[in-house]
Amino acid sequence: MLRRFSLSVLAVVALALGYSKAALADPPTLSIQQQATLDATGVLVYVVLDCGAGASTATLTVQVGQGNYTGASTAPITSTGARQVVAVQVNGTFQPGAAAASAILECGALAQGLQLGATINISP
Repeated sequence: MLRRFSLSVLAVVALALGYSKAALADPPTLSIQQQATLDATGVLVYVVLDCGAGASTATLTVQVGQGNYTGASTAPITSTGARQVVAVQVNGTFQPGAAAASAILECGALAQGLQLGATINISP
C-alpha cells in the first residue's frame, strides 16, 4: 500500500513539474535604452524587446516628451522570438539633452509590455 501511494505521489509531482515548466516560459519583455539619437526629423529611440517564443507580429508605440513638446510613433515589428533592439523614429522638434520616453509593446493583439517615463538622453 505504501509503495503504491509513493508511486502515485511521485507521478503527481512529476506531472506538476512538467506543467510548471510550461507556465514558467519567458514572459515578453520591454525596456527603453537611455541613449537616443537626434536626427533631421526628430529622435531615434532604441527599445529592447522580446515577445517570447517564436516569431510573431508585434506593434511598438513610443512617446517622447521634452519640455512642452511631445511626439509619438507606432511601428509594426516582426518579433524574432528572441531579444532584439529596435530603433523607432519619433518625429518632432527635440533638442539635445534630457527627455522622457514611454513605450507599449503589443505581441499579437495583446498588450504585453509597458514602460512609462523612462529618462533618456538625446544626443546629436
